[in-house]
Amino acid sequence: MLRDYCNISISGGNPYPIVNAVRQSPIACAEQCIHGDSFTCRIHRRDLPALRELAEQFHMTIEVNRPHSVEGHLLRYRLRIGIPVGLLLGLLLILWQSNTVETIEIQGNVLTPESAIVAQLADAGVSRGTWIPGMDVYAVETHIRSNLSELAWVSIRHTGSRLVVEVSEITKPPEMLHERTPCNIVSARDAQITSVRVYSGQLMHLVGDGVTKGELLVSGMLLDETGHTSWRHAYASIIGIYEHQAELKEAFREEKRIPTGQVTRQKWLRIFGLRIPLTWKRPDYAQAEIAESETPVYLFHAALPVSVMMRTSAEISTEITTRSLPELRTAMRDSIRRYEANMLSDVTILDRSEEISESPEGLTCTLHYRVEGEIGEERDFYIK
Repeated sequence: MLRDYCNISISGGNPYPIVNAVRQSPIACAEQCIHGDSFTCRIHRRDLPALRELAEQFHMTIEVNRPHSVEGHLLRYRLRIGIPVGLLLGLLLILWQSNTVETIEIQGNVLTPESAIVAQLADAGVSRGTWIPGMDVYAVETHIRSNLSELAWVSIRHTGSRLVVEVSEITKPPEMLHERTPCNIVSARDAQITSVRVYSGQLMHLVGDGVTKGELLVSGMLLDETGHTSWRHAYASIIGIYEHQAELKEAFREEKRIPTGQVTRQKWLRIFGLRIPLTWKRPDYAQAEIAESETPVYLFHAALPVSVMMRTSAEISTEITTRSLPELRTAMRDSIRRYEANMLSDVTILDRSEEISESPEGLTCTLHYRVEGEIGEERDFYIK
C-alpha cells in the first residue's frame, strides 16, 4: 500500500499478442494471468500510458483499478502548497521549541533560595525564551558562582526546552560551641539590680546595688582557697531597673497612595518561549501597582508549552492630606502602643512619662520609661 500500483484488466480479443508485446516492452508487469480472452496484471502508475497505447494498438479494451496508496495520495496533493509549507513551518517550530528555554529547573539547592539563582540567570541573560545554542554556558556558570558565594559548584544542561541548573552548596563547618569559652557578664546599661540568678561564675554585686554600663556583674575567673585560678563560662540572669527613652513623631501633612480605579489588563500568548500579544492597549500611568499571572494550557492533564500571561496595572495616585490636631494626637497614641508592643515586649514597664511638643511640621513625643528587665550581657575574655 506504499507504492502507487494499478490493477489492469485487458479484454476484447486474443490476449497473447499483447502479452508478448508487454514482455518485450520496458513495462514492469506483475501478477500476469490469462482467463479466456481476458488478461490481468499489476503495473506501476507511471507505466499506465504505455500500456494504454499497446491496448489501442491491438484494439482491446483496458480497465484500470487504482487502489489507495501512500504514494498516490501524496501525488494527488502534490500541487497543494499549503501542505508542504505547513510541514516546513511545523518542523521549524519544533526546532525552535527544542532550542529555546521554556522551563528552568533548579536542583541541589537547600539553603540557597531558588529565586536568587533564577535572578542570577536573568542577570547573565538567561530566562524563558533564550536561544540555547547562543548561550555561553561556561560564562553563565561562572557568573552564578561568583555572585553566590554559598555555591561551590554549578552545572547547566538542557533536555529539549528544559534547562536544568544543578548546584552544590558549600558545606559550612559547624558553629563552635562557646559554652567552655571563658567569659564574664557585664551590665548592658546603667541600672539598679533587683534579682540575680547565678548558675556559673562569681557574683560581684548584690540585689539593691547600682551598676553602670560595662561594669562587671558576674566574673568567670575564680580563685579558690589554695590560690588556684580557674576560668569558666559565666551563666547568670541579672534583672534590674533602668531608664529607657524614645522619641516619636507624627506630621500634619501625610502622603497616601490611593487607587484611582483605573485598571488595564494586558494578555500575551506564550508559546515555545515566544510572547504573542493578545491585547494592544498599554497603560499610561505615572504610578501603578502591577501584578502578573500565568495560566498554563493543559491537554489531558498534561501541561503544554503554551500559556496565557496576564498583567494587571492599577493606577495609583499620591495624595497629600492635612490632619487636624485631634487626629494627630490619636495617631500619636497608636504609635506609642505599637512601639511598646514591638520594642518593649520583653521588659516590664514600671512607669512612663511623656512630653509632647507641637511644631509647624507636627507633633513630637518624648517618652521616658522606667522598666525592669535583663541587664546582663556576655563578654568573652582570652587567656594567654
